[in-house]
Amino acid sequence: MTSPSETTMNETTMNQMAAEDETGMLERIPVPAEPLPTESAEPLPTESTEPLPTESTESPAASATAGLSERWHEIQAMFVDDPRASAEMAADLVDESVQALVASVREQQDSLQAAWHGENADTEELRTAVQHYRTFGGRLADFTGEI
Repeated sequence: MTSPSETTMNETTMNQMAAEDETGMLERIPVPAEPLPTESAEPLPTESTEPLPTESTESPAASATAGLSERWHEIQAMFVDDPRASAEMAADLVDESVQALVASVREQQDSLQAAWHGENADTEELRTAVQHYRTFGGRLADFTGEI
C-alpha cells in the first residue's frame, strides 16, 4: 500500500517524466502554485503601471536578449490554453526581431558609408573603408549561412 507522500511523489515524478519526454516546441514550464490572473483592461491592485527603477549594469543587448527570452517563455506558456494566439504572438515577435535586425544592419551600413563618402577621402581612408566593408560583408555571409 502506498502512503499519501509516496502517491504525491509518484505523481510529481510522473509529471516530470512526461515533461521530460515532451521534446517538441515547449520547454519544461513550472506550474504556478495558483492560477494565473486573467488579462483585464485595468491593472490589478498589486500591479504597478510604472516601470520599476533598475540599477542594472546589463548592456542594452543583454537586456534585450533577456526580454526576448521572457517573451518566448510567455508565448510557450500560453500555448496550452490558446495555441493560435501563441502562434500569432510568436510570429509578431519574430517580425519585430527581423525589423530590429534590418535596422541594425542599415545603421552599420550607413556608418561605413559616412566614413569615406566625402570628396576629401584619401587613399588610406578608402583602404580602411574597403577592409571594414569586407569584414561586415563576411559577418553578413556567416549570418545568412547559419539561417
